[in-house]
Amino acid sequence: MTNRLTLKLRRLSFENHGRCVSCGYCFREGDTSHLGYGHDDEPLYVCDNCSHQLKETSVRQYFMPRPYDVPEPTNKLWRYMDFTKYVSLLSTRGLFFARTDCFPDTFEGAKGLKKNKVRWDDHFLTFFCSAIRNPPEGHRCELSDKEVEAEAKRLLNDLELGGEAIKKRTFISCWHESEHESEAMWRLYSNFLSNAIAVRASYQSLYLSLGRNPSIKIGRIRYIDLQKSFAGVNDAFWLKRKSFEHEREVRALIMDVECQDLGKIMPCNLRILIEQVFVSPQAPAWFVGLVNDVNKKFGVQVKVSPSELLEEPFF
Repeated sequence: MTNRLTLKLRRLSFENHGRCVSCGYCFREGDTSHLGYGHDDEPLYVCDNCSHQLKETSVRQYFMPRPYDVPEPTNKLWRYMDFTKYVSLLSTRGLFFARTDCFPDTFEGAKGLKKNKVRWDDHFLTFFCSAIRNPPEGHRCELSDKEVEAEAKRLLNDLELGGEAIKKRTFISCWHESEHESEAMWRLYSNFLSNAIAVRASYQSLYLSLGRNPSIKIGRIRYIDLQKSFAGVNDAFWLKRKSFEHEREVRALIMDVECQDLGKIMPCNLRILIEQVFVSPQAPAWFVGLVNDVNKKFGVQVKVSPSELLEEPFF
């Protein structure tokens, strides 16, 4: 294996994560997937049966399902913000990703409830002990039971330290998935301010606007009962408590081990991202004109509309 991973190959595997691009086979957990290049040097992401098509194998790996669901391309995504954040979006031409240890939800990235941690520790101590005592074929474990237990405890401690550290290396942009404008989201994320803005995009426009970057994962949050469940080692940032189900969150997530800031701005093509802009139900009539003027100044041509919540009923 050459480990040569071009951007084109990474995009191919990211966009076709669950299936072989040659025969359409749907991968199952534990299958082997093959990344590489065919005889025409075009990138390929294939299953065992199609691996003979590879002239060069870059990476061979066990397939693991994503820890999140990907919305349909045209599903609508909303981001509610105050006017200053909207102007920042336009002026920087970038989408702000907040560092997860700055989120108000103290459970962001958590594996479970502290009172249940003993069960978590017991599970992974047993797992690590078994893994150490049963190494891959061709290797022997020559450690005593005491040494195995000490090594398992060391690995568990490393796992805990890593869980805290990773919050400072994980950056997220949060969106609300809905076909319709949300009165509740206006209240929660803009405090019903008169100068609030809602940007409407779609999964496809968000993904394309960020340059089809395979390092940015975009998917739905899954809501679980932490009284009964734990998050896995690799899916903690894709799970939240059931008390947050109303958010219907889709998040874009990127890891960055170098960035020390409390957030980072990812370059974004606003002409692709923003499909429509709505202003707060509390906004005065002149505010739509102001938003249009600001859009014009920054070269953004997008429809700006009053909130649909202002539609008049009849009786």
